[in-house]
Amino acid sequence: MMLLLSRLFCAMPIGLARAVGRFLAWIWYWFLPVGRGVAHRNLQMAYRGELSRTQRRRIVRRCIDIQAIGAVELLRAVEYTRERSLKDVHPTGMEHIDRALEQGKGCIVVASHVGSIDLMGYSQAILGYPMHVVVKDIHWKPAQDFIGALRERTGVTLISPRKSSDVIRQTLADNKIVALIADQHMNRYRGLVCEFFGMLASTTPAPARFHFDTGAPVVTAVMYRRRNTSHFDMTVEPFEMERPHGDLDSDIRHNTERLNAIIEDWIRKDPGQWLWLHKRWKVQDNPEGFEIPEKLQHLVRGVDQVSVGTDPE
Repeated sequence: MMLLLSRLFCAMPIGLARAVGRFLAWIWYWFLPVGRGVAHRNLQMAYRGELSRTQRRRIVRRCIDIQAIGAVELLRAVEYTRERSLKDVHPTGMEHIDRALEQGKGCIVVASHVGSIDLMGYSQAILGYPMHVVVKDIHWKPAQDFIGALRERTGVTLISPRKSSDVIRQTLADNKIVALIADQHMNRYRGLVCEFFGMLASTTPAPARFHFDTGAPVVTAVMYRRRNTSHFDMTVEPFEMERPHGDLDSDIRHNTERLNAIIEDWIRKDPGQWLWLHKRWKVQDNPEGFEIPEKLQHLVRGVDQVSVGTDPE
């Protein structure tokens, strides 16, 4: 089925394929409201009721547009080329990755679900960057197989998060890139509860932990879509890990909080390009079982005064 859909969209001109993607997004929003209520609720909590219903609707529709168009582009990516990457992706700061690799310790790239995370990976891997990405498995096997084959075809190597520590260390020791997506909910055994948009969010400490463990340099990377076009602006910036506490666990928390703040800034710059459909604040809804530091205890009930009922529009 995935291959059939891929052939269908590859046969279309790119403009028509994107138009179909936007039409599917319209159907998704109005008739298949999967995740729509979650997105509206997330926006209400994150912005403390500052956004009007119209503003929230605009952001959620943009979010769904981005996801649908991105899915169409992913289906077409079996024909993705170096020339397409050079034409459509406009990166700045790639020299920071080059300098990191010159040190011979690999490079940790911290990314998020802003823009097109898949395209950011394979558009650079196809240009020769040794890209390894830690990603969760997709539960639907046909999609898992298709996307896995696509990523590997373009030069991306996948690392499953399950028992991945040794694989990540070896990949960095081999002087390759490890991309970590840092804006997903983590279970209580793997995450640190930090503040994100003024709420509790369980966050991966992996970027800081692997940096302190291996000495690998860290950069942040974000890629925004230009309106509804196939052009993207990608920005890579160095991230200097700080050691203000002299205690490893405290310093890991400190830098994880700093990375959360950077990702929050990315989202605020263009909220419609982030994945609001994801249940990022599960800890805020149900903190039981999570270790919440004293300085964040005031947030446990911090959003109760905000109306967070699902909004069908």
